[in-house]
Amino acid sequence: MPESSASPQNDPPKVLSDLQTEQTTLNRVSHRLAMTDPGPALEKVLSLLLPRLLSRIGKNDDARKKHKKQRQDSASANNNNKRKLSGEMTVSSSENTIIYDQIDSVHDAIHKKLIEMLTHTMKRVREDRSCKLPCGAVLELLTTTQHQQSSDDDDNGAAAVTNAFT
Repeated sequence: MPESSASPQNDPPKVLSDLQTEQTTLNRVSHRLAMTDPGPALEKVLSLLLPRLLSRIGKNDDARKKHKKQRQDSASANNNNKRKLSGEMTVSSSENTIIYDQIDSVHDAIHKKLIEMLTHTMKRVREDRSCKLPCGAVLELLTTTQHQQSSDDDDNGAAAVTNAFT
């Protein structure tokens, strides 16, 4: 069977590589956040970073759940194949288990880094009472997600109305 038959999205080594790259990027962004001076510079960074950070937490959680499901599906498929080809599939199954464990580990590390960045943001904003947060962008992120879910569930299609100043 050719190796190109697996889609690149489900290729465990590629997923691991992409996650490691993302973790490196988060470390750089976290360092930049920590080095940003209070005042207008911090507000500018937070106005761009905070909505993306919250969005990324949700995407990381979704990716973790998707990976867990794929891992379970792969394990059940490998169990079926073990019955047919007991020696050959056991080796690839153990290699996949190692890669899947690494993927889980990087997902957890990314989640911890995202939470660390949010905690750092909270501390910085608590110290600087004049710092303005992008509440409108955060609400838009949350209400867009809620509206998409509710429009899938409801037939009325009424949009959620929010006012960032209330």
